[in-house]
Amino acid sequence: MAEEEKSGEPDRRERIRVLLVEDMEVEAELTSRHLRKHGIAHLVQRVDTDAAMRAALREFKPTIILSDFSLPGFDGLHALEIARACAPEVPFIFVSGTIGEERAIEALRRGAVDYVLKSNLARLGPAVRRALQESEARSVRRRQEQQISRLTGVLRMLSGINGAVVRIRDRTELLLEACRLSVTVGGYPTAFVGLHQPKTQRLEPVAHQGADPLIAHTLCELLENRMAQEGQSRNRARDLAAPFTCQDAGATDTAVIGLPLIVDKTVVGVLGVCPREHGAIPEEELVMLREVAANLSFALQYLRQDSRVRLLSYFDVLTGLAKRALFCERLGRILRDSTGFGPHHAIAVLDIQNLSAINDAFGRHAGDQLLQLLADRLKRRFEDTELLAHFGGGTFALVQPTDRSAVAGLEALNEHLDHLFVEPFSLQGKDVPVAARSGIALYPADGGDPDTLVNRAEASLRGAKESGLRRGHYSAEKHAEALARVALERKLRLALERQQFELHYQPKVGVKTRRIEGVEALIRWNDPDSGLVSPARFLPILEESGLILEVGDWVIERAARDCRQWQQQGLPPVRIAVNISPVQLRQTDFVARFLKHTHPWATASRGLDAEITEGALVGDSSAAIHKLKMLRAAGINIAIDDFGTGYSSLSRLAHLPIDTLKIDRSFISEMGVDARSKRLVSIIVSIARAFGLVVVAEGVESQGQLDTLWQLGCDQSQGYLHSKPLPAQQFVALLEAGRGFQSPGGESADHAKAD
Repeated sequence: MAEEEKSGEPDRRERIRVLLVEDMEVEAELTSRHLRKHGIAHLVQRVDTDAAMRAALREFKPTIILSDFSLPGFDGLHALEIARACAPEVPFIFVSGTIGEERAIEALRRGAVDYVLKSNLARLGPAVRRALQESEARSVRRRQEQQISRLTGVLRMLSGINGAVVRIRDRTELLLEACRLSVTVGGYPTAFVGLHQPKTQRLEPVAHQGADPLIAHTLCELLENRMAQEGQSRNRARDLAAPFTCQDAGATDTAVIGLPLIVDKTVVGVLGVCPREHGAIPEEELVMLREVAANLSFALQYLRQDSRVRLLSYFDVLTGLAKRALFCERLGRILRDSTGFGPHHAIAVLDIQNLSAINDAFGRHAGDQLLQLLADRLKRRFEDTELLAHFGGGTFALVQPTDRSAVAGLEALNEHLDHLFVEPFSLQGKDVPVAARSGIALYPADGGDPDTLVNRAEASLRGAKESGLRRGHYSAEKHAEALARVALERKLRLALERQQFELHYQPKVGVKTRRIEGVEALIRWNDPDSGLVSPARFLPILEESGLILEVGDWVIERAARDCRQWQQQGLPPVRIAVNISPVQLRQTDFVARFLKHTHPWATASRGLDAEITEGALVGDSSAAIHKLKMLRAAGINIAIDDFGTGYSSLSRLAHLPIDTLKIDRSFISEMGVDARSKRLVSIIVSIARAFGLVVVAEGVESQGQLDTLWQLGCDQSQGYLHSKPLPAQQFVALLEAGRGFQSPGGESADHAKAD
C-alpha cells in the first residue's frame, strides 16, 4: 500500500522515500505525522508482508526503512533480514512499542541502526536524520573508495608502462605492452595506439587490446576525424597534449578518450582508451592518463635517439648507477627468473649520515665526489651492477641474492655493508670517516614484488633513523603497529570533530585539613567502539601528530567553563590544574590563548592552573620559562608533574617560576616496602620546603601512605584513596556532598569509589 503526504511539502525531488513495515494504518499515519513535525519531507509506502516488502525494495527504492517489531505473520527481524539481503545500504530503524532491551540489542547486532519506542516518538526525527547522515557518509566513503581503487589501477598502469618504457627497446612491443597494461591493470575495456603512417597519411592502429582489428581501425578513424575537427574549430597549438573525448555513433557505440602522442612538438599518433562507464572522467584520472601519453611520447622520441639519452633518462649521471624505476624493473626480472641468482634475496636501502654537514664543511662538489667514491666501492664489491642503484641524494640501494637460506643472504649483505665504510673517504686531501644507516627487507618473507620490497626496505631505514640504530630490518609486526598508529590517529581526528573527548576530575586533598584544596583535569576519550580509552594509549599519538594543540585548547576551554559553572552554582572554590604539553608551550601565542579563557572571572581561590612535566624544560627552555613567568604573573599557579622522573637540577629549580612539586606515583607506591623511596619522598618534601613550594603526592591509595605523608610534612594528597577521576557531574556531587571536605574511608570517599 503506497501513501504520499501532500500538505504543503517541498518539491518531490527533495523528499526522502520512507518504507514503513507496519500492519496498522493508524500507527503508520502517526509515524508520518512525527516525521512532518520534525520537518522531514517524505513519501511513504506501507507494507506488512514479505512479498510486499521485497517488491517495494525493488520498485519504491526507499531511502530509509522504519519497521514495527511484531507484525501478524511477519516478524520485524525477518524484515531486517530481507533489507540486509536486498538493500544493505538502506538504514533500518525499528519503531515499536513491544521491543525490549535484549531484542533491541539483538536487532542492532543484526544490522539495525537504531530503535525508537512508539511511546517516545519525539526521538524519531533526530534518529532518522542521524541515520540518513550516517548513510550519506557511508555512501561518500564508498564513492571515494571506488575512486581511489580506480585511480590506484591507473597509477599501477602508469608504473607498469614506465617500467616497460625502461626495458623494452622495440616500438611495437612497447605499445602492445602499454595497451595490455591499460586493460589488465588500468581496468579499461579497450585500449589502442594509432600512429600516423607516412605513406597513407592516415592514423592506423599499431597495437590494441580488448578489441578486434576492425574495431580498433574504426576507433582510430573516429579519433582522426575528431582531431581534424578540433584543428579547424580552435587552435590546439597552446596544448597539443590536451586529451579529448568523442563518441562513436556507429556499430561500437563507444566513448573514447584520445591522448595525443607528441614527438618534437608534433602529434605523431594517439593513445585511445574506452572508459569503464559513461560520464565525465575525473580530473585526477585525466592527469595520470596524460602522464601515460607523455611517457609513451618520450619513449617514442627516445627510440629515435642515441644511447646517451638512455643513460640520462634511466641512469644517474653522477654515479652511473640505475635510478629507482630501472632498479625496480631489474629487481622484478631477478625475482621472476631466479636462475643464477638463487631463491632468496636481501634488499637494502642505505643512506649516508650527515651528508649535508659534509656539503657545508667541504662544499657541494665534495659531496658529489663522496657519492662517486661510494658508487665505486659498491661496483667493486658487486660485479653485477644491475644489483645496484642510486635513488638520489645520499641514498643507494642494492640486492644480495643467495642460493642458500635467507639468513645466509642477510649475513652476506651485512658483511658488504660493513666493509663499505671501514676505510675513510679521501675528500680534498683529507681522510673523512663516513657512516651510513640502512634498512633491509627479505624476499620472499617481506614481499613478493619490487615496489613492496623497496618500500619496506625504506620503511626499515626510517625506523633505523628514528631509533638511532645503524641498521634496521623490516618487521611485519612493527609495520602493523605503524598502520595501527595511523588508524588510531585517524580515529582521534574524528573523535575531536565529533566531540568524543571528555574531562574527568580528581581532587587534591590537604593532608592535614582533609579539605579538597584543588582538582586536576584529566582527559578521557569515550570511543563509541570500545568505551573509555586510557590516555596512555592516545596521548603519545596526539603529541606526535600535532593534534595535541587542538585537544589541549579544548581541555583549557572546557576546564574553564566547568570551573566558572561551579562558581555560578555556589560550590566551594577550587582551582583546576590542566596538563600542558611541551608542544603547546612552544606556541608563541600560548599565554594569550590560555588567559583568554580565565579572565576576568578567575580569582585567587578559583581558576585554572598549569601542570608541566620536567621534560618540557629540557634543553634551551628560556622561551618556555618566559611564558611560565607571564602565566604566574597573571595569577596562574605552575606545577611540575611527575617530579623525580625527569631532568631537573636543584640549581635550575631555584630559578623556575613554579609553585608546586608533584611527587611521581612510583615513589609513593614503594614507600611502604622500600626505605629508599620513603627517604626520597622525604628529600623532595624538604626541597619543596626550602624553595617555598607546595608538594603534592600522586597515586595515594592507602591510609598507611597518607599517614606517612602526614609524618613527612607533605601538603596535599591525590589518588584513589580519596577518589578516582570522576566526570564533571559526579565530581560536583562529591564537592557538594562534602562542601569541600574529603576524608579517606569516610562517606564521600566510599561514594567516589563506588562510582
